[in-house]
Amino acid sequence: MTKREKVLLGFMGAAVIVGAGLFLMPGPGKGVLQKGPDKTVAAAKSNAEAQVKAVKEAGADAFDLHVTDMALRPWNTKIFYDRTLEIKSETPVDIFMPVYTGFVEMGALRLAIIDGFEYREGDELETGGFVVEEITPPQVTLRGTDNEKVVRLPYQDPSFFTQ
Repeated sequence: MTKREKVLLGFMGAAVIVGAGLFLMPGPGKGVLQKGPDKTVAAAKSNAEAQVKAVKEAGADAFDLHVTDMALRPWNTKIFYDRTLEIKSETPVDIFMPVYTGFVEMGALRLAIIDGFEYREGDELETGGFVVEEITPPQVTLRGTDNEKVVRLPYQDPSFFTQ
């Protein structure tokens, strides 16, 4: 081991010892949070009011005055949307059926995007139960693996799901 490596290891060891000592030592007991939440909030409010007063005295424009006034108002605590989401569609959608949302054609290769996955003709769906039989731009034909049931999925614009 070279002298340089020994010096670096010595500094690292000293830093570890000092860090462990600072971590294990009890603190002075005089923290900001020990004043109590009411005193801390009151101090923050008075500081904010002083800042707003300073902005007004500095001759700020109307926008800055509006922002400073808004900063002192109580915040709205109901920020989350708590109502049920209602999606209105012309055609009833079976929630258990896959959704065909994309079509890609490169030469003789055709790909269908179903439930976010790419499939070629002959591929089995990730969820199982169906094999892709035919892919065309307006629809995809699926055949059931168990019962040979034929299902035709019409193309659905993906923007439908983000409205």
